[in-house]
Amino acid sequence: MATRDDLDANAEFIRLANTFVEVPAGKNVNNYANVDLICEIAKAQGVDAVWPGWGHASENPALPKKLKEIGVTFIGPPSPVMSVLGDKIAANILAQTAGVPSIPWSGDGLQANLQEDGTIPDEIFKQGTVTTVAEAVAASKRIGFPIMIKASEGGGGKGIRMVKNEKDLETNFIQVQNEVPGSPIFMMQLCQGARHIEVQIVGDEHGEAVALSGRDCSTQRRFQKIFEEGPPTIVPKDTFTEMERAAQRLTKNIGYVGAGTVEYLYNAHENKFYFLELNPRLQVEHPVTEEITQVNMPATQLQVCSGIPLNNIPQVRRFYGKPMEDFSEKIKFLEDNYVYPDRHVIAARITAENPDDGFKPTSGKIQRIKFQSSVSCWGYFSVGANGGIHEYADSQFGHIFAHGKDREDARKALMLALRNMDVVGEIRNPVEYLVELLSTQDFIANTIDTSWLDGLIAAKSVGIKYNTSDIVYYAAVFRAMQTLKSAESDVLDALEKSQLGPLKSVSKINTFPVEIAFEGVRYKFTISRLAPDLLQVTIGDQQIISQVTAQPDGTYFVSLGNNVMKVFGTEEALGLRLRLQDIGTVMVPTLYDPSELRSEFNGKIVRYLQDNGAPVKEGEPYVELEAMKMIMPVKATASGMITHEKGAGSIVSAGELLGSLKLDDPSKVKKIVPFEGTFAPTGLTAEVANQEGDLQAQLERLLDGYVPVEQPASLVQKLFTELPKADFSAIAVGILDRYLAVEKKFSAFAASKMTDDQVFTALINENKDTLSNVAHLALAHSQLPARNEVVLSTLRCIAASRPSDDLMSRIKSLSSDLTGDGEYGSVSLLAKQLMEKLSSKPFSERCASLRSMLDVAKPDYEAVAVLSANDGGTELLSDLLRDASEQVRVNSLMALIYRFYRTYVIQDLEVTDHGVADLRCTFKFQFPGAGDDACMREAFIRVVPDADAISDVVNGSLPISDPTGSMLNTVKVFIAGSYQNEGDFNASDNDFKPIIAQAEAALQKADASLRSAGVRECTLMMTQVPNLPRYASFLAGDKWKENPVYGDMRPSFPNILEVYQLAEEYDLERIIPVLGRNSQVYLGTPKAAIQTKQGKPATVFARMISHSKLGSLDGDWQGRAEALLLAGVNEIERARLNPKIGLKPNSQLFATFMANVDLEPLEANRILERSLNSFVAKHGGRLQRSKVDEIVLKFGIGGSTRKQTLRLMASSMTGEYLRTTGYLEKQDQIGTPKEWFDLETGESRQLASVAELARMQTKRTMARTAGSTYAAEFLGMMKVELIKIWSEYRRAGGTRQRPDNLFKSAELVLGTDGKLAELDRAPGQNTIGVVAWKCTMCTPEYPDGREIVMIANDVTFKAGSFGVDEDDFFQKASEYARVNGLPRIHIACNSGARVGLAEELKPYLQAQWVDEADPSKGFEYLYLSAEDYKRFPEGTVVAREVKVGGQTQYALEAIIGEGLKSTAGGIGVENLKGSGLIAGETSKAYNEVFTLSYVTGRSVGIGAYLNRLGQRVIQMVNGPMILTGFGALNKLLGKNVYTSQDQLGGPQVMVPNGVTHQLVQSDMEGVRAILDWLAYVPKTASCAPPMLDPTDPVNRDITFVPSKRPYDPRHMLAGTTTPEGKTLTGFFDEGSFKEYLGSWGKSVVIGRAKLGGIPVGVIAVETRNVERRVPADPANPASLEVVEAQAGQVWFPDSAFKTATAIKDFNRGENLPLIIFANWRGFSGGTRDMYQEVLKFGAQIVDALVDYKHPVFVYIPPGGELRGGSWVVVDPSINPQQMEMYADVESRGGILEPPGIVEVKFRAAQQKEMMHRCDAELQSLDSLLEASSSTEITSSDGDIKAKIKAREEKLAPLYTQIACEFADLHDRTGRMEAKGVIRKGLDWRRAREFFYWRVQFRVLCQEVESRVCSADPDMGLQASKDLVASWLSEAGKSDDDEAAVTYLQDKPFEKRIEEVKIAAIKRRMKELYDSLPASEQAGALP
Repeated sequence: MATRDDLDANAEFIRLANTFVEVPAGKNVNNYANVDLICEIAKAQGVDAVWPGWGHASENPALPKKLKEIGVTFIGPPSPVMSVLGDKIAANILAQTAGVPSIPWSGDGLQANLQEDGTIPDEIFKQGTVTTVAEAVAASKRIGFPIMIKASEGGGGKGIRMVKNEKDLETNFIQVQNEVPGSPIFMMQLCQGARHIEVQIVGDEHGEAVALSGRDCSTQRRFQKIFEEGPPTIVPKDTFTEMERAAQRLTKNIGYVGAGTVEYLYNAHENKFYFLELNPRLQVEHPVTEEITQVNMPATQLQVCSGIPLNNIPQVRRFYGKPMEDFSEKIKFLEDNYVYPDRHVIAARITAENPDDGFKPTSGKIQRIKFQSSVSCWGYFSVGANGGIHEYADSQFGHIFAHGKDREDARKALMLALRNMDVVGEIRNPVEYLVELLSTQDFIANTIDTSWLDGLIAAKSVGIKYNTSDIVYYAAVFRAMQTLKSAESDVLDALEKSQLGPLKSVSKINTFPVEIAFEGVRYKFTISRLAPDLLQVTIGDQQIISQVTAQPDGTYFVSLGNNVMKVFGTEEALGLRLRLQDIGTVMVPTLYDPSELRSEFNGKIVRYLQDNGAPVKEGEPYVELEAMKMIMPVKATASGMITHEKGAGSIVSAGELLGSLKLDDPSKVKKIVPFEGTFAPTGLTAEVANQEGDLQAQLERLLDGYVPVEQPASLVQKLFTELPKADFSAIAVGILDRYLAVEKKFSAFAASKMTDDQVFTALINENKDTLSNVAHLALAHSQLPARNEVVLSTLRCIAASRPSDDLMSRIKSLSSDLTGDGEYGSVSLLAKQLMEKLSSKPFSERCASLRSMLDVAKPDYEAVAVLSANDGGTELLSDLLRDASEQVRVNSLMALIYRFYRTYVIQDLEVTDHGVADLRCTFKFQFPGAGDDACMREAFIRVVPDADAISDVVNGSLPISDPTGSMLNTVKVFIAGSYQNEGDFNASDNDFKPIIAQAEAALQKADASLRSAGVRECTLMMTQVPNLPRYASFLAGDKWKENPVYGDMRPSFPNILEVYQLAEEYDLERIIPVLGRNSQVYLGTPKAAIQTKQGKPATVFARMISHSKLGSLDGDWQGRAEALLLAGVNEIERARLNPKIGLKPNSQLFATFMANVDLEPLEANRILERSLNSFVAKHGGRLQRSKVDEIVLKFGIGGSTRKQTLRLMASSMTGEYLRTTGYLEKQDQIGTPKEWFDLETGESRQLASVAELARMQTKRTMARTAGSTYAAEFLGMMKVELIKIWSEYRRAGGTRQRPDNLFKSAELVLGTDGKLAELDRAPGQNTIGVVAWKCTMCTPEYPDGREIVMIANDVTFKAGSFGVDEDDFFQKASEYARVNGLPRIHIACNSGARVGLAEELKPYLQAQWVDEADPSKGFEYLYLSAEDYKRFPEGTVVAREVKVGGQTQYALEAIIGEGLKSTAGGIGVENLKGSGLIAGETSKAYNEVFTLSYVTGRSVGIGAYLNRLGQRVIQMVNGPMILTGFGALNKLLGKNVYTSQDQLGGPQVMVPNGVTHQLVQSDMEGVRAILDWLAYVPKTASCAPPMLDPTDPVNRDITFVPSKRPYDPRHMLAGTTTPEGKTLTGFFDEGSFKEYLGSWGKSVVIGRAKLGGIPVGVIAVETRNVERRVPADPANPASLEVVEAQAGQVWFPDSAFKTATAIKDFNRGENLPLIIFANWRGFSGGTRDMYQEVLKFGAQIVDALVDYKHPVFVYIPPGGELRGGSWVVVDPSINPQQMEMYADVESRGGILEPPGIVEVKFRAAQQKEMMHRCDAELQSLDSLLEASSSTEITSSDGDIKAKIKAREEKLAPLYTQIACEFADLHDRTGRMEAKGVIRKGLDWRRAREFFYWRVQFRVLCQEVESRVCSADPDMGLQASKDLVASWLSEAGKSDDDEAAVTYLQDKPFEKRIEEVKIAAIKRRMKELYDSLPASEQAGALP
């Protein structure tokens, strides 16, 4: 028999059975204890016997009785005997009757007078029972405590309780009743200090009984045996023999048959025994008896059952020392002694119990059991691998038996077996505890008794021993590994579903916290993953590193020093069950609120022990649970008032909430304290704690994305320090390969401007079969800053080495394969610099070359000065100061001075040489352009060999003077020592800093003499060959303290770069290193007290010098200037990689050109301004990304000498984008700018102050923080892009001239009269969050100018939210556009409708509590006091007056907020009303004018709706459109589902779903996209689209020819270049086709293009198969990315909707002629597509065409076909006034494709008929068949028919083709034209020219028709068309489109239109006249 529970648990007995019958699950009364069921199955299966096992029905006398009735043998005693002896009460009565000693019990003195059926009379039996609690109390007083309460039908520890006092009697009595329902109960005195001794008896049917030795079962807990051993050596042999004889007599006296056990209590001290009970069954420990007697007990049972006498059972005879085969010698069982056992056996029960919690039962799955039998030990288990213990099973699932020559040997064998045993699963087991028990001294000495183990359990004196730190450490490691495993699994699961959320946060798992609470202490760890199998565990300031190796079985090997610990854990409801090899199992508990009472195991609630709401004390049982057929009390963890959370009978799981406590004293609850002190797990030493492995491995792990143990640069430096030089290249190649393997991929994606989501999606698609690679790539790339640092440090370390070719190729890859800006900028830059360095000549060669130029009497200093830095740089010149030649030294110093002061005026230069590195020099100099009246400054330079000479220089006599006291002179000390620096430039910091300090001290000491010599500054230079020299600057004004701002800067730089002036207004921080030698970069914050919410605005200043010659601004000067400015942009991008700067600060470019411009200032300014505007237009994207807000260029004006200085500025500081302004500048004596003058008037001007600039800078910063650009700057960006558009137009061959003033704007401001007015005011003066401008722009389409209305959200004003004022203004600005028919552009960057509260009320708000003493009871209302109520104006609140306690309160019923500052502009429903207003207005605008939304930054709520209502949307990649923020959604969902706004409304959502028409990467690109779109849009809504003269010849052939094979339709439209490089032209003008909605509805291509300069709308068909991707929903972890295949030439729901949408867009506001390249085979009509509304969207195509007001041309291209429903929805009859259809001569049209119609209309039979009609061979066979009836024909009919059939089959494919060709002939252009369904058949190659004239003709006609309708409003469109057609016919121009166009361009019908107008007026006047009454008609005429 097997229950479903046992089947599911993989019970071992089922596997061993030959067959089984499944029985009902649940309690045993349903199955194994169900006598009727057992008998029913026995009968049905035809069994011979039933063996009852143990427990269940094995002791139920009804079973043998009923089996006997049905003729089935019961293997056990007969029913009457079982009834008597099996019952513990009856057994005790019989024992007393037999004179066996009994312990005091409830049936003392009872004698059994047996009845005829062998049973005891009921009246005697009942006298020994206890039926009520009262009877139990009475019996206990007679017996004496402690007592045992027993159920006579119990067993296995069930139905038995020990009671120490009368107080516990009732509870325990009820528990026994519940455990064995219906069983009689008796009570007996607890025999304290007693042993439990058993005698194994067997009786046969012949009246004999044998005692097969016995067992000592004294090791018990809760009366359940733990160990059994035999023989019972504690009992003297003679005493035990007496016990055996008594058992035999008892057995014989009652006629017992079968195996049974007589149990005694034995008092070892008194050597007395007492009868306990007789178990009428075999017990589970019977193998103990078998081992010591060598008698097989089940076999003996079967033999006895078979009627064999005991005397004839061989094994029994052997036990008595008798011959096994000779039965003649009888055994006298009551007299003969058996052979005493020669061994000892100890058995251990393996149970599913928790020894840490009083051996409470557990249940759950078992994964595997590891046990190895041996010679001295074996075992068996009731479940196998992947089995389990269910809630109805007994807790014992295994038994281990060990034997030895004596008890000690057996004990050791059992210990060894248990130590090697392993049970893995959800259950608990006591194996480790049993080992500890076997090790106790009491057990070894055998001094135990039955209460021994319960005492140990109560005292908790036995348990595993451990170091607490070990438990905590391995628990932390296990949980860390499980966290990592779970995270990795989550990532892979997400990747399989194309969910990207986990992938974005993959790096977060590198470092995470783990908290362990154990033994009242909380341990907080930080886990860092150093490698997949290496963890750093940090607690406090301790770091411990362990290698963790995962095993296939789920265990981990954790290495800690020389220790390797095998760790396995299971997370359970109550905590972590941790199993540590050689330590044991430890429970690391989950922390619970002490007020929560939770189940400790799985079970069923029997009853609560206190009423709901009653008090319960800590440690007091509060509920009883039934588990494993036992009733277990659960105790309260604290004292308080209990609330029941479940009901009796509820099934509960471990950890489930059973009750809640209202704690009596929360402060007394034991608190968990944080760990303090030293954490010391076993094996931890100082060496072990930081055992990270070799340096190369650490770097490899770091590059793979794991956490480094120290700074990456430090690791690299250590590695290369240890390496021999010969290994540098090989190691560096390995590092760079590891880096490039990842970053080349990501860099390519970055170059494609892909978003993060797009990048990860691409990686998933590339690695479909190895998704783990995606996770590894993402992890590695997530640590890009650290990876970059490794590569940078590696490059620096190898800079001085000779790299291998392999290494050079890797460095080249770094410089060329990675994007040069952004994340890879620093790496790419250093790689390029290193490539140049390693590729250039060695320093020594360059130095020798320069020396040769200087080793002459009169060197060409000018030639040396203009040498490149590589050939004549300061590092070379300064090195030559130590040359052996005096001539070289002197000339080198002079060349160095000329190089420092290039373009300066230098006079009286004298150098004296006093030896190597000992020179002196004096000269006079003047800043260029400082003026003739400025005095010359004096300089003294001293070259010294070392720093010790500095003091001598400054304290000595200085050969300079200051007669005017102007303090302008300078002293410079050049230390030309032999210092070498093979590292990078800053490697000499530690050497240079002490020299600076030495110089400061010397200068301060010499202050007086320096000042008397007029020394303003002192410069210190230190050579460091082969690097550039180091510089330090000391100013007298700074008290000779070195100023780092001017450090490492050539002496002339601070003046030339205006650093001195910059330092006066900003706190500067030097940013090093820089890219160029002539560049400096600073981070500046204003010194003025300018503070914003974002802090002080910071600016990155990039300053450069150029010495390039400019002349008259001809030649390639623009290229050089552009290169210099781009170098400045590079400097800014490089600087932003510095964490101190980041992306937030704005930036400024400053470049000074030291060469002069030989032009007049005005002319120079004109040329330079145009050049600067072109630069901004060309590089606007980079400038915008770098946040360049100002560009300053300085030029000298003059020939050989500078006469004036021109300062040209392009600044956004006014609010407009990089607006250019020029000034003449005047400097003071040292070159500092002091005055500026207007170029034309000469009037003095002032540059904006820092404070003035900060206001606009703050606004720009706020806008950029929102991901956008300040609204007003879009105006300047439009101007910049217009410049670029005109340049492109002219380069393409356009003939129109670019106007000087391309763009102007006037702000639209709402006047006090509520009307809009144009106002020219500076940006930023708006007082609401929406601004608008009327812009006039000159484009190639409209060179005289066109107007648009641009409405923009000002995100710097209340986050761009929409309030009442904003809504009102937005509506009026949009209405202004509608009324004037102007295009309406919306720059959308907002946060939706404004929301708020009446903030002023908050400080005065009060609550009226229900109970002031107990706020938890809630409040009645909110109110204001009378005093506070009067503070606010009327209308602020709606309140009712309430009197409370004599006080007046105003209970609030509503808050209006009228008159409050915080509610001004709206805070709630009024804003929603306004949102409705502008939503309706936008919808109207779309229907009336051109509307376009550009989404930048973000667009929320109503902002998102406005974009959609305006229909046309350009989205910036960082501009999500959302309804609710992702943070709010996460809160709503209760978990972090979304990681960014992009997941809700970013490009990956809005582009594929068709909301976004075009995606751009930046605002500059967005502005260009707006202007490009406007190029197709008419000037006003009533105008025709703008036409340009064609730059692409209209009469050229189209060389790309579409075919019937799939092709890219874009090639058909725009042309393409073949792989061989051949250009194939397309239908439209070259470069004019612009696709929109490209990623939505991909089976249709839509866009706008120009045909001979005429804008047209375009719809074409994708002929290739495409995919539609529906992304996985992050909110649903189970969702997958769905990829739907879509066939070419078919309309699907999305592409049909796209088609309808495009037609509507072309029609409304754009007024575009439309060309549809129709190539559809039909609509997709499958279930999915029908459900997704393909029918509805197909119908919308018709709706859109019916409404189309402009010419529509449907053209079936070559190879194309138009069939079925797809023809229907584009047929010209839909809108005959506008639509025309054409077909290429190679196209097809029809209902069905030829194969389809052949199946219906030219079937196989008809094809065969044609075969027989046309095929000669078939005709011959037909003749033979017809003649076969003649006797002259010998061939049979069958043969001929077979030949005919064979011929038909052979011809069938050919005739199918013929049939298809026949059908195809019905679909050709000729038939279409003949039937009038198309206007004309066309030849593709010439179709471009045809449509050029046809479209232009229709457009011109439409203009005339429109004017006719305007002249006569009563005339309909068709009538106007007919009239115009008649005019053309009269003129003879109706049949030639080209001639008609030429004719119409001259406007020939002006007079006729005027006539129509006059006639209409006359007709209307007559109608009006006639409508007057007759009496009034006369008076109506003049």
